[in-house]
Amino acid sequence: MLVHEVMWPTAIDRLLANAYNAAALKKSILSHHTAAEDVGRVAAQAEVKTLVLSQFVPCDDPELTDEKWTEAVRHGGYQGPIIIGKDLLEV
Repeated sequence: MLVHEVMWPTAIDRLLANAYNAAALKKSILSHHTAAEDVGRVAAQAEVKTLVLSQFVPCDDPELTDEKWTEAVRHGGYQGPIIIGKDLLEV
């Protein structure tokens, strides 16, 4: 099992729309979070049996449904079971 944080890079601009330091913050976020497709590549290459997505960035974007996160990970190449992490989830 792999538990991995996940980011949707194109949604970062919406997340930072009202931030006074948006450019610097965007650069920082992009430098230390993993895009959903890349998470899929990592999980596929590691041949994990189950992938648990956690720490979603952004975490509260209504356009980013569980299905969208799953699709992006699959596009990265991972085809195994995916669990969408929620607060207080026990696996």
